[in-house]
Amino acid sequence: MSLIYTGSMRLILHPQDDGRKNMAVDEALLESVSNGESAPVIRFYGFSPPILSVGRFQRARQEIDLEKLKESGFLFTRRPSGGRAVLHTQELTYSVILGKKHIRPFGKREVYKSIAPILLKGLKFLGFYDAVFKTHRQGDPFNPDCFASTGEYEIATKGGKKLIGSAQMITRSAVLQHGSLPLTKAGREITRYLVANGKPENKYIEEKHHTSIEEELGSVVSFEEARDAFCRAAKTLILTQNSSLTVKEEQRAYQLFYTKYTRDSWNLGI
Repeated sequence: MSLIYTGSMRLILHPQDDGRKNMAVDEALLESVSNGESAPVIRFYGFSPPILSVGRFQRARQEIDLEKLKESGFLFTRRPSGGRAVLHTQELTYSVILGKKHIRPFGKREVYKSIAPILLKGLKFLGFYDAVFKTHRQGDPFNPDCFASTGEYEIATKGGKKLIGSAQMITRSAVLQHGSLPLTKAGREITRYLVANGKPENKYIEEKHHTSIEEELGSVVSFEEARDAFCRAAKTLILTQNSSLTVKEEQRAYQLFYTKYTRDSWNLGI
């Protein structure tokens, strides 16, 4: 498998931060690339405190026990991308933003294929070699949890366990793809807050569908170690320039944080 996009990309490394801010930053960067104001971006970041996010088109009120989530003290937001619910805790997250002119043909499959080599290389730098790029779906496609099934073009173990869950937002001129690598199984607590067929699901996800780096390697990997490994992978496979948000991007992310990602009108809108 080879990279489809071979140009230079902005490499942005961020610490663990408020998930609503993370989504605002991803959208601000998407707008920047869409408007031709930025080169393509690859960003690595994390979430603190833990937060549950749902996909752009999920019905939060029907699929998430929002009262129980609130009682547990977890934050909640809706992503700009599709996909299903994720409890972001003890994970490494990546985002890649490419303009239409940066990848041809421009489409979902091509973007996944372009990014997959970086993800697979990052896992190898962590010492995990049993990962593959899936070309077909496995698991339950109707479960509201992102990690209950592996979609086409996602990263899984050779045994079929989903390892990196990803989702996309595609506009007329650019695409945002971001995804999560669980470092531990802590995110599996999401099942306490999911509702299926109107009834709470209180059991953990079946082990055959879900795994984490700690479980696969048998040792703990810190956020910083994982971020460094994937940063190294990006630098190995593509031309990168160390970067940070521009003043305009920071201002736009700030605006999106307060007017969108912290508002019920967006988070509970469907």
